[in-house]
Amino acid sequence: MLITFIAAGQGRQSLKGKVMSHFDDLEGIHVINRATEAAVLTSRGGYFTIAAQPNDTLVFSSLQFEAKEVVVTEKNFTDNLFFISLNVHTRNLDELIITDYSYINAVTLGLVKKGQVQYTPAEKKLATASKWRMNPLGLDPLINMFSGRTKMLQKAAEAEKKEQFMEKIGYIYTEDDIVIKLKIPQEYVNGFIFYAVENKYFVKALKEKNIEMAKFLLNGLAVKYNKLVKDEN
Repeated sequence: MLITFIAAGQGRQSLKGKVMSHFDDLEGIHVINRATEAAVLTSRGGYFTIAAQPNDTLVFSSLQFEAKEVVVTEKNFTDNLFFISLNVHTRNLDELIITDYSYINAVTLGLVKKGQVQYTPAEKKLATASKWRMNPLGLDPLINMFSGRTKMLQKAAEAEKKEQFMEKIGYIYTEDDIVIKLKIPQEYVNGFIFYAVENKYFVKALKEKNIEMAKFLLNGLAVKYNKLVKDEN
């Protein structure tokens, strides 16, 4: 009810639609309204509902489908369902050279059982210092809680995660791309990258490896960041 009220207040209403394709798996496709930056995921069968109005542009993005943009018309609201057809993402390669060894890890090598929790160095220190099951015979968790060491290690683990996300941005846009395509001043590039990884929606897109969504959000964040820089100056 709250979402409907907000949408109505902005002149938008719920648009119900369905994604069509020869590909059976139609769940989890991102549907983004460029005008509002609102985003939803399709449910089983490719169904979705999103707040929109005529002339809004909807972006459909998923790893298995080619990205598609559609401008909403008044007729789309009068139909029972707004149908959109997507093409399966295919690539024709003359030669395949495997250089990605990311699949090689402790699980695939049989060193760690599948499903077992794995920690980064900072997370391991935090878990050892704060969890009894990681240190059943000592008083470290209790001592660390009162001394403040647990809180310090928690901040270190959070900082380490942010650094990992900041590195992943380099796989999407180079520093030159950020300056040229996103219009971020050279001296503010590092600040923008840190600003981006503070956005939970962008981080979620990185975790899901949804490059189209990550690029879309970065473009929106760049506009907001440039405005902050302009206002500050």
